[in-house]
Amino acid sequence: MFALHDLPGLNEWAPFVWMSLFAAGALFFLHRTYGHYMAELQHALGRRFGGSADALVLTSEFLAEEQLPASPAEVQALIDALEDKTQRRAATAQLLQLDSSVLPELIQTLESPTASDALVRRVAQLCARQPVPASRQALVALARRANLHQRETALRALRPMEQVETDAPIFQALVQEEMRLAHQLLQGIAAFSHDELRRCLYYELAKVQQRIFGLLFQLYPPHIIADAQRGVDHAARERQANALEILDNIIPRSLYQGLQALLDVAPVAEKVRVFDRLLGPLSQPARVVPFIVEQGEVAFSDWTISVALRHWHAEPPTIRLLLPYIHSSNYLIRESAFFVLKKLSERQPELYEQLTDAEPALPALLMSHTHATTATISARDRVHILQQTALFAETPENVLSSIVPIMREVSFRDGQQIFAKGDLGTSLFIVYGGEVGIFNGTQHLTTFRKGDFFGELALLDAEPRSASAVAQGEVVAFRLDQEDFYDVMEERSEVLRNIMKVLCQRLRRQNEKMQTQAPLSNPA
Repeated sequence: MFALHDLPGLNEWAPFVWMSLFAAGALFFLHRTYGHYMAELQHALGRRFGGSADALVLTSEFLAEEQLPASPAEVQALIDALEDKTQRRAATAQLLQLDSSVLPELIQTLESPTASDALVRRVAQLCARQPVPASRQALVALARRANLHQRETALRALRPMEQVETDAPIFQALVQEEMRLAHQLLQGIAAFSHDELRRCLYYELAKVQQRIFGLLFQLYPPHIIADAQRGVDHAARERQANALEILDNIIPRSLYQGLQALLDVAPVAEKVRVFDRLLGPLSQPARVVPFIVEQGEVAFSDWTISVALRHWHAEPPTIRLLLPYIHSSNYLIRESAFFVLKKLSERQPELYEQLTDAEPALPALLMSHTHATTATISARDRVHILQQTALFAETPENVLSSIVPIMREVSFRDGQQIFAKGDLGTSLFIVYGGEVGIFNGTQHLTTFRKGDFFGELALLDAEPRSASAVAQGEVVAFRLDQEDFYDVMEERSEVLRNIMKVLCQRLRRQNEKMQTQAPLSNPA
């Protein structure tokens, strides 16, 4: 502008050029700011509501288009996308939009021996939304498999479907199979005094009971079975007894006596005698640990297998059972398998040599695993850490083990801010070592130490943090992210139920505290 004052000849056109350049620059920076704002908004909404912006756009575009027949390859691509958390929601919506035309590919996935349990569960839910004979037959076939986790998935998917009388013999045979498994578990509980192993067997026994009720839904009036199951799950003994009385009139007497024994508070030995009378004595009554190791991941939870491996006495005919566990994708099971391998190398070198002859790479695997575990906290210790926190104190180890894979070990320096007030909360923290101070500005609110947790509301709702967290000294903690935790809650509803119970107890105590303080603040 000063230059234009000294050069009057430019006054006719230069101001317009200058203002045009200024406007172009302003528009450029405004565009960049808007793009940055939209990216941050999509990131925040993606964390809060699950799924990515790409998935939401993909769904809206698909729903806006006219429905066209999809090729088998396209349907299979959508099924594969169910394992990708960023595309899962969009893929599910599209598969539902395609209706029964996708059933052949869904059934093929259910029949695949390589499909993961998580994928099978999601595909079974899609089949349940297609109440046609083909989908029911596929789910019944899934329930007949030796994989008890997939059987539980199939029974849950079959529950809203109408019963088919010709399938009754199949479900009756499965009930007897579950009763025999309960018999085996009761024998194991009676034979072992180790508390940790007994807790595992009781958990597996509870899962057997759930599957039996799932089978009863396919054999008897569903509303009666639902009422009975709700009563059986109740803590009051009188309510449980009344629920069993409902079943006494519709199920076989032997099955009623078996369920009554499972729910009774009588000594385990008495329960075993009831099952001996109903099913006949077991041929090998005290061999539950080898039975668990032999059945493996298709029948038992990872924590039960982990505990059983640590109590397993390997023998030459069965030593090769250890090999699949060493290569398991589950870190907890793999950790226990290497524990057994190390113990063999120290105490039973002949069995260790037998294994290394079968797989020469075992010594190198054992060495690398030993170095890896010394640099981090073991999966087994992480389960115990979770159990020592109030949020998960009443949750069985068999359920807590599913949280271990999403526990991120993090460390903070003295004075380092973990999160600030107003930040979007998406993670829960559990203190493993050191102290964490919680501040509202400069006001110190509280201090968390080993075993304490903070930021738990972020697991359920991504709202801004109400206070700041600062490390007071060196801190080691575990971080649980919301998106990962949603996946765990999808697989294990017990986790969500326990968290809701703890949070409700906190809310109740806070309400009681406010009620006791109200008369003091009211002058009337």
